[in-house]
Amino acid sequence: MINQTGINPERFIQDPYSFFAMARKQSPVLKTKFFQAEGWLITGFKEAEAALKDPRFIREEGNLPLEQLVVVPESVKPAIEINQSMMLFKDAPDHTRLRNLVNKAFTPRMIEKLRPTINELVDYLIVQMKGKIEHELIREFSYLLPVFVITEFIGVPKEDRELFRKWSDAFVKFIDFNTTMSDLEKIAGDIEEASNYFRSLIAKRRNEPKEDLISGLIAAEESSDQLSEMEMVATCLLLLIAGHETTVNLITNCFYLLLKNPKQYEMLTKDLSLIPSAIEETLRFESPVILTSRLAKEDFEFGGQQIKKADFIIVALGGANYDPEVTENPEQFDITRQNIKHLSFSSGPHFCLGAPLARLEGQIALEKLVTHLQNPILVEEPTLRGNIAFRGFESLKIQAEIK
Repeated sequence: MINQTGINPERFIQDPYSFFAMARKQSPVLKTKFFQAEGWLITGFKEAEAALKDPRFIREEGNLPLEQLVVVPESVKPAIEINQSMMLFKDAPDHTRLRNLVNKAFTPRMIEKLRPTINELVDYLIVQMKGKIEHELIREFSYLLPVFVITEFIGVPKEDRELFRKWSDAFVKFIDFNTTMSDLEKIAGDIEEASNYFRSLIAKRRNEPKEDLISGLIAAEESSDQLSEMEMVATCLLLLIAGHETTVNLITNCFYLLLKNPKQYEMLTKDLSLIPSAIEETLRFESPVILTSRLAKEDFEFGGQQIKKADFIIVALGGANYDPEVTENPEQFDITRQNIKHLSFSSGPHFCLGAPLARLEGQIALEKLVTHLQNPILVEEPTLRGNIAFRGFESLKIQAEIK
């Protein structure tokens, strides 16, 4: 049985998939204690996909009675207000309104226009790695690429890129499942600092518009699309963090898995047409995000269980990706797998807007890495970052000659 007194965070971080398998064996929709909260853990693929599409599972705490909300210190409230203004934590109609505005920048045509820029950036980063054999792949490559792309896309000046690692780390910690109120108080200032930065940048773009997302959002606001400045700030912050945090982990996790599976790596070097499936299998096998949450809007039956209004719902994306009812031999990393199914970009109204961009960056990055890195090997087993919902490494040290 799942331990009802709680979960050891370190053990869970090292191997969440065994925990998900145990939970799924009991029930794909299981009532359990999960870190700081008690609620329903969904680990079945069919059930998780249905939950993500079901409007009875909501994101906004504001749609529930006030007595359900947690009392927070005044110092944390500005950061919470920023978070709650993000479309990630909104339901229709506000979510629909905000998403439709940003959707215009994420059309297939707009994403494809970024291909030359991404190719140039990857080539530049590869050149910078030449002349030495030992590399820290995250610092030298997989962190820099998505940061360069998303800051260019949003309209952040190049000289400000270095600011974002601290802010991104703070945001990830802010929304993680094992974060305490004490943690929130420590990092709330970083979230507020990031929001003040974007307020300043938005004010600058009002006077000096450019061909970027911030200028587009300002134009939407001024054309009566009912976009508040807080929503604009929150949207910029969300896209910046979501646009690089998950892609860093996708690129790094993929290369790590290939190095740990040398036959798969060799297969890929001989057949680059496997790159798209290698990216999809990485998303399934080691998703950058393995958990998301919802709240029950009302009493109803779901997955054979009686859900009550205000119940906390944990959708285990990583657990669903390992469901043997959907994926044969899910514990095996196989880049030749056909018809790969995963929920790593979520599903339903909150399906990740940036999924096409993440896939494009991942595919271009992987092709260049396997083409230019000669006989890469791991220097040491990397340390996982201490997050419950996000899967990624602190660093990835490798040895390889660059051709």
